[in-house]
Amino acid sequence: MKKHTIILSIAALTLGLFAVMSCNSSNSQEQQNPTEQPAEKPQTTLFKAVATEIEVFPANCDTMGIAWGDLNQDGLKDVVVVATPRLAENMRVRDDGFEYNFNSPVMGIYFGTKDGKLNLYKEYENTIPGTEDESYFIELEMEISEKGVLSLNVEHFYTAGAVNTDYNIFRYRYQDNDFYLIGADTGALSRLSGENEVVSINYLTHKKQTIVSDVFDESVEPKETWETIPDEPLEKLGARVLD
Repeated sequence: MKKHTIILSIAALTLGLFAVMSCNSSNSQEQQNPTEQPAEKPQTTLFKAVATEIEVFPANCDTMGIAWGDLNQDGLKDVVVVATPRLAENMRVRDDGFEYNFNSPVMGIYFGTKDGKLNLYKEYENTIPGTEDESYFIELEMEISEKGVLSLNVEHFYTAGAVNTDYNIFRYRYQDNDFYLIGADTGALSRLSGENEVVSINYLTHKKQTIVSDVFDESVEPKETWETIPDEPLEKLGARVLD
């Protein structure tokens, strides 16, 4: 995918690990103590409730991304996996044999345990956007920082004829037994005018930064503005599709 030039804020965007792999089938319920196995076995549709490192990859699906790190800061390795099932009714094949997978991606978050197992914390449907037509694709990059912040970089890719390119980065932190949105960045570039706008929001400090620059003319000084946003409850992961 073509990468566009972006002027970033000091808050900086962190891009994560992207992987495309082959993956099976087993959604879960929220777990009060993620470092221990749930009292009741989670009901799953794609991911296993308890898995080894190899078993976190579901079979019969395409894996969009995977990220390892310590999400709950307990010193144990956790993992986030996003997989797209290969249900036949939503698969399309071009004349040249290229496959389109129009199924909806599913994200699974596992917490590590002291016995070396991985317990499924929750399975998220209708959260990560998927491919909807033959000219528009989604690319996903994920990363878990040293402080346990999960970054989801959702980038939109148009095969031809698109004037604008854009992406969204969502940052979540595990607290109070759930994942909450603490920051978001949005970038939009016009291929015609060269105008590049990057918006960074910090939901903890309630600040919004906007930087507008000209990628065609570096002599044009970037314009930076700041706003204060309303103090509202943090949004939980899974509340909406991250597009």
